[in-house]
Amino acid sequence: MKFALALAAPALLLTAPVLAATQRPLPYKAVGTEPGWTLSIDRGLIRYVGDYGRTKVTTKAPVARPSFNGLRYVTRRITVDVTRVRCSDGMSDRVFPDKVTVKVGRRTVSGCGGNPIIASAPAIAGAWRIESVSGQLTRGAKSASITFSDDRVSGNTGCNGFSGAFRFERGFLTAGPLASTRMACPPRGMAQEQAILGVLGQRLSVSSNQNGKLVLSGRGQARLVLSPARRD
Repeated sequence: MKFALALAAPALLLTAPVLAATQRPLPYKAVGTEPGWTLSIDRGLIRYVGDYGRTKVTTKAPVARPSFNGLRYVTRRITVDVTRVRCSDGMSDRVFPDKVTVKVGRRTVSGCGGNPIIASAPAIAGAWRIESVSGQLTRGAKSASITFSDDRVSGNTGCNGFSGAFRFERGFLTAGPLASTRMACPPRGMAQEQAILGVLGQRLSVSSNQNGKLVLSGRGQARLVLSPARRD
């Protein structure tokens, strides 16, 4: 009996990582750039759209095989490798928990998968420079900025100042209503102001990356990228 138990124990140690590796929340999504592609695993199907929409594959999702620090899905048409390591998508400044490699035919592309890593409440506190809004770098005589302190938010769009209350709950930021000054600015400055306040008017997911930036993401392409403000 003791001999049988001694054999069983290593078996349990071997199967535990396998079970842990196969437990990934669904639906699972991944994205890559250059060329742009997206992938989803949900409801028993793998759906891949690559080459900016020119390549499309939909196939039945097999049982995932455990691989080194991750999972592998192997089908006749597509192979998907998910590796548990932090990954930046190179476009939005967001950081994801997984690196994802997709092979379709002779073509192999790489990107990131899983839900973006969420910033914690202390991570957003302090002063930030608004680096870009919806993919456009901010410009103006004044630096676009934002500060989070306790339950208050304040800042400048590069044109007018703004302030108001905000809530940060479970990785989501809700600001407003926001009050702002009404100084007239050049058309470019006014357009930038409308874009910034438009993003801040949405419920935003907040993620952080390894460069110390925050990414506030709303609907579609609505996004603010914040970098730590320089201290004089």
